[in-house]
Amino acid sequence: MEIGDWTATPDLNEIYREVRAAGLESNLAELEAFGFTTIPNALSAEQVSAMRDRILEISESRLGKSLDLETEADHAEVAFIPYLLFKDPIFKQAVVNPKTLPLITYLLGRHCILSSLGCHLKGPGGRGLLLHSDTGNGAPDPFTPYSVVANCNYALTDYTEAAGSLAMVPGSHRHFRQPTRWESGLDGNQRYEHVIPIEVPAGTAIVWHGNTWHGSFPRKVPGLRVNLSSYYCREFIQPQEDYRRNVPEGFLDGETDARLARLLGADLIHGWTDEGPLKLYARRREDAAERRPRTWQS
Repeated sequence: MEIGDWTATPDLNEIYREVRAAGLESNLAELEAFGFTTIPNALSAEQVSAMRDRILEISESRLGKSLDLETEADHAEVAFIPYLLFKDPIFKQAVVNPKTLPLITYLLGRHCILSSLGCHLKGPGGRGLLLHSDTGNGAPDPFTPYSVVANCNYALTDYTEAAGSLAMVPGSHRHFRQPTRWESGLDGNQRYEHVIPIEVPAGTAIVWHGNTWHGSFPRKVPGLRVNLSSYYCREFIQPQEDYRRNVPEGFLDGETDARLARLLGADLIHGWTDEGPLKLYARRREDAAERRPRTWQS
């Protein structure tokens, strides 16, 4: 059917048209039904290679040692490599990816913001990451049915269970709570019966509702699993990384980065100083009336 400018769904009309234009309607159905979806070829081979190489370079600097993508045996467990956005312009392409951002916007609304951008760099050994919901960072049970946070996880190496892939519990977003300790296991006799491995090739994006139970399997083969976790939240949630006050000079390129500016907090109505809230509310109303993209204003 044709999506009109219906007054009962003013923001959703435009968001749904973006989902349809990107060919993501079946992914949206999977998100609603199962709490997650996979998008093949969300990143090109060139993007995967460039992002992976840059992350490995940054990781070596932070960890103080050399890393071998194919044969690494000494880097066990998971090292989180945070705050990647400002490290290289290539990472902008993940945050505003036209194959994933429409789904994030559907889940969180037009005024959602970027919470963090990092890599969970995994070597062989360890237990993996137990099942959990991202909504549970301070939110009490029961969770809201709508998503207040959402994740887009890019596989920068092939995901298999043996290689330490992402783990998901389909439909768990409907439980509206964290898993119990009897439901959170991933390995051996403690493995939760409903958990599945997300086995996908590099370049795939996995997008999920903030309530969905997920974790990651332990890596049981040499080498490294490299990902890029692009994590978003609604504007009333405190972001994990502080972008709004730390955007480097020249990082945003005017209208080209207008959507990114919004994701970094350019039109947040909270955080005022002497000017108070009225000016910020007025700017948002004007932008909505004119359907203008927000550009950065400190």
